[in-house]
Amino acid sequence: MIVLLTDGENNENPDPMAAAQAAADRGVRINTIGIGSAAGTILHVNGITVHTSLDEASLQQIADTTDGVYYNASNEVDLLKIYDDLTPQLVIKPENTEITAVFAGAGLLVFLVGAILSFLWFNRIP
Repeated sequence: MIVLLTDGENNENPDPMAAAQAAADRGVRINTIGIGSAAGTILHVNGITVHTSLDEASLQQIADTTDGVYYNASNEVDLLKIYDDLTPQLVIKPENTEITAVFAGAGLLVFLVGAILSFLWFNRIP
C-alpha cells in the first residue's frame, strides 16, 4: 500500500494516471490524502509565487484505479484521524503452481532407492 499525501496538482513526469495503472497492475493499492482546498492558495517559495489548489477528481481517480481510498484532510485534526484510520492490509492472491517437477523428482528418488537396494541385494547393477 502506498499513501499519497498531496494537493493533487501534477507538475512533473510521469503521468499520475499511468503510474496508478502500473501500480494497479502489480496489485499495489494507493490511498490518497488531499491536502488544501478547492479554492486554493498562493504560495511564496524561494521568491517564486505559485497558485495551488486541491485536485480532488485526480486523487479520487487514482484511488479508484488502485482499489484505494481517497481522504480529504482540510486541517490537522482530520489528518490525524486519517492516519489512525490507515491500517496495512494483507491481500492474498491464489496462484497456480506447476507441480510436475515434484512428481518427477519423487519418481527419480524411488528409482535411485530401487537401484541401490537391487545392488545391495543381488550384488550387481540391474
